[in-house]
Amino acid sequence: MLSTDKIKDLLSHGENKQVEFKRCTDKVSASVYETVCSFLNAEGGYIFLGVDDDGTILGINPKCVTDMTKSIINTLNNPEQFLPPMPITPEQAEIDGKIILYLNVPESEQVHRYKNRFFDRWGDADNDVSKHTYLVKNMFMRKEKESSENEVFPDVTLEDMDEESFKIMRSHISIHNSNHPWLSMTNEEFLKSLFWGKQRETNKEGYKLAAILLFGKEQTILNCCPWHRTDAIYRSMSYERFLHPLPTDPDIRYNDRDMICVNLIQSYIRLLNFVQRNMPDKFRLADNGIDRLDLRVMIFREVISNTLLHREYISSYTNKFLIFRDRVITENWTKPFQTGDIDINDWHTRTKNPLITKVFREMKWAEELGSGQKNIRKYAPLYFENTEIDIHSGEEFIFSITYRDPKEFEFAENIPTSHRQVGTKSALSWQQVGTKLALSQKEIKTILETCLLENSLTQIIALFNFSDRTKFKRKYINPLIAEGLLAMTVPDKPNSRLQKYYTTEKGKSLLLCQDGSN
Repeated sequence: MLSTDKIKDLLSHGENKQVEFKRCTDKVSASVYETVCSFLNAEGGYIFLGVDDDGTILGINPKCVTDMTKSIINTLNNPEQFLPPMPITPEQAEIDGKIILYLNVPESEQVHRYKNRFFDRWGDADNDVSKHTYLVKNMFMRKEKESSENEVFPDVTLEDMDEESFKIMRSHISIHNSNHPWLSMTNEEFLKSLFWGKQRETNKEGYKLAAILLFGKEQTILNCCPWHRTDAIYRSMSYERFLHPLPTDPDIRYNDRDMICVNLIQSYIRLLNFVQRNMPDKFRLADNGIDRLDLRVMIFREVISNTLLHREYISSYTNKFLIFRDRVITENWTKPFQTGDIDINDWHTRTKNPLITKVFREMKWAEELGSGQKNIRKYAPLYFENTEIDIHSGEEFIFSITYRDPKEFEFAENIPTSHRQVGTKSALSWQQVGTKLALSQKEIKTILETCLLENSLTQIIALFNFSDRTKFKRKYINPLIAEGLLAMTVPDKPNSRLQKYYTTEKGKSLLLCQDGSN
């Protein structure tokens, strides 16, 4: 039972994800049960009846307290109203001479519904997610004790795996242990020894999702895990400047971007390459006084591993890796064991995907449990002075490392980016490209700018007065792909219904060229 002081303290801080106020002075409204449902499906919390939205105590009519208490108990135990039933007994308290009721709602191990509707808690609001299949699936996933990496896909075969990823794995393992047992196994023997399982519903056997995420071809992964992607973005400005741009700042959405939908081994390599081309380079002698340490790699390989290994992969939330001129931010969806703001010195990590993590550790891409954060703490202050690390843990896990004081600089248009460097090396010009492809500068520019974000053929054609899809592809899309300015998201299946197109690094460098210049 809560003390009077505790109740006053909760009321004084207002409504939030785990505190809700209901006026309800003489009867229980349906919104009370919606909040109970959303609290059970989320992180639990307290519901106070007889309290106004601003925390003012209105009090409950003393004659109605007994009936309201019975109504709550009966409704929450009635499977026709509340499923599965949840026995919660309201508590009564007297504050400043006024009676209130409150419910202490726990976080449930099951997903509940009220009047056959699913509710979830977002911030200080209850949301009916019943018509959103993926949001309902997220709630069931949240309650699932077994990691989604163990989900079995009987239809996936060895042909759906990427041969090059196995070679990369063995190459890294052999550097540290030439006698490792995995090195003598065939790909099939290795996968079946670690990633073979049986579906509980059908008893069919097959590869687990962990194997597909680690070694699968891109289309295989998207078939099994359609929301899998990491959006890596670099912006040549401070984080605060991005949030609060000046009227004179140029309209630049980003300076470099890599939308990564490949397997985790390939994802790790691409993210590390992304960091190396967009983050300052800095070395230091190792403790032995001989070897050189790449501080950038020492720090950010841990950051990359964390965001890949601890993600919940069947969530629709896009993994983000954001680089600004003063900080790096990663965002991913997870099943939290700690919530709220966390001090890195008191950050207790737990393995969320043990099968995936095991492979990364054998490759030395991830440290033993707890060692990674020690490396970040050790090397971050050496990378830049006054480094600050912020961690917020919830279903949305956010890691931020600030490595430079944003006051040290202002946005500068003449700062070279990787795109400008690529453009110079490629010696691209609009005139050369336009002449070669028999397309106008305006046509090329329209398509490349449209495909800075992945777009389907239908979305691209909509920008042109064109009705024949085949002729449009032959005239515009195919030449741009052949020139390396445009690429397909599903290159193995050009006619796939999932096919989209995106602007390549070469295409982006062309967009950064001035009209008619190299």
